Amino acid sequence: MNTRWLTGPALLAVLQLAGCAGLPGQGAALEPEVRFAQIPLDPATRERAELFYDLLVAELAGRSGDLSLATEYYLRAARESDDPRVAEQAARVALYRKDYKRALVATERWLALDPDNMEAHQTAGLLLMMQHRPSEATEHFIRFIDASDDKETAFAQLSLLFARKSLTDEALAVLGRLRTRYPQVSFAHKAYAEVAFRAERLDDALAAVDEALRLAPDDQAARILRDRILLASGRVDEALRDMKRMVTRHPRDVALLHNYARMLVQAERYEDALDIYQRARRLAPDDLDLVYATALLQIELKRYDAARANLERLLESPHRRNEAAYYLGRIAEAQKHYDEAIAWYSRLQQGEYSLDAQLRIARLLAKLGQIDAAREHLARLRNGTDSEAVQIRTILTEGEILREAGRYQDAWNLYDRYLKLHPDSIDLLYARGMVAEKIGRLDLLERDLRAVLKRDPENASALNALGYTLADRTNRYQEAYDLIKRALAIRPDDPAILDSMGWVLYRLGRLEEAERYLRQALGKLYDPEIAYHLVEVLLAQDRREEAQKVLDKARAEFPDDERLKRVAGKLAS
Repeated sequence: MNTRWLTGPALLAVLQLAGCAGLPGQGAALEPEVRFAQIPLDPATRERAELFYDLLVAELAGRSGDLSLATEYYLRAARESDDPRVAEQAARVALYRKDYKRALVATERWLALDPDNMEAHQTAGLLLMMQHRPSEATEHFIRFIDASDDKETAFAQLSLLFARKSLTDEALAVLGRLRTRYPQVSFAHKAYAEVAFRAERLDDALAAVDEALRLAPDDQAARILRDRILLASGRVDEALRDMKRMVTRHPRDVALLHNYARMLVQAERYEDALDIYQRARRLAPDDLDLVYATALLQIELKRYDAARANLERLLESPHRRNEAAYYLGRIAEAQKHYDEAIAWYSRLQQGEYSLDAQLRIARLLAKLGQIDAAREHLARLRNGTDSEAVQIRTILTEGEILREAGRYQDAWNLYDRYLKLHPDSIDLLYARGMVAEKIGRLDLLERDLRAVLKRDPENASALNALGYTLADRTNRYQEAYDLIKRALAIRPDDPAILDSMGWVLYRLGRLEEAERYLRQALGKLYDPEIAYHLVEVLLAQDRREEAQKVLDKARAEFPDDERLKRVAGKLAS
């Protein structure tokens, strides 16, 4: 199977460049900076020994890292003091330790002492949203907006605060109320559209952004948002046509070119996206984000020399140095220069790409025949972390290495041993079930996959794996069909599940339906197993000439596949 570069971290990296998801200050109100330094008090307050004591305990607790105690004593001090700075500090410490109930108590005291403090109103609004009280939250945001000299700017600030996914429903409820309150403020509608878009409520998002553009037809950001919504709605040509018109009107707008290129990437029009990035780079040759995006697209298009030159340029700057080393490793790996790839990955000891790089080192050591060294590398990673998620990923990687080496019993033993340490891991349970099939234990496969489904009934991978195995290795075809049908309802475009449906329909004798599903699967993923299945279905319909064409194309792409060799002998007989 050929993995496309831009379906994983590379795609996310390109799409996030210059996007709206990583705006500065996002969520800042809920992650305050906390300094533990004595709050200056007036002489009258200093005479109040109890208050002074509470503040002293709070500050000493904060400096020593006991934020629970610090929160408790700051709240006591806030109740005793008429100084809003004490209540503000109590709110900030409670927010810092994510004690949102006590943060709201402190913020309400802060507002009682300083009712015109707009930061306090924003904080209260967010905390009320987190407690599912959007109506009360709205009143605080109205105070904030009404106090602002520029309502558009006020809504822009609120839009940043509403970016947390966990607050989507509450944010939409609040913004819906604010749209009604300020119907002539274009950004009220645009802010709603942005949140609705993130929530994949595309019809609502489109209606809101259209209203924003009716009020402010020259708002380029709203126009770009509208095109992103259209693209997500499947109206690809319409979205790209509009972006192209904007680029034609503003040919030197680098940010606009960047947005257009990102949308072309989403539409998988990589050549066109690369052309746009090249245009943008001519206008802004020192923009390293453009260099990085260009390199990723060149990798996708297998223009490795050009990509390498761009990534090496990034190595000279602290900007995206780790990303550059990671993708230089990916290029070397794609070109089967495994020692070089390991050298690049070894540079990544921390940061976003470090874990994936270290796991890739293990896989490459295995490809070089150094399986023991690969396992030792993974053991060091596993023993060097307290993160259960990281430990499980190393176990899964080690199991994959053993499977690929044909050491199926060793893989099963590995999963079985670590499931005793991580009994709640669905991933390990699924992996043990899948390797059970390789050691001829379909009973263990079914046991583990049904255990996965008991915990997660909507697990499409387990539904598909169990259904396919029953279709392929038993005569329980109706049961297999029911399982695969459930998987397909969850992931209707997954080529592996489409292939399974085609295969079980073949087993049930429903050949025309089987062919339709298999052709659909092969169109989405050109894979030797899917091609083999399609050949078998065509042969069952006595369409030998068509079967031969499918087989010839597949063998040209996958000459060493054993299934294709077997069916070739069947066709020749």
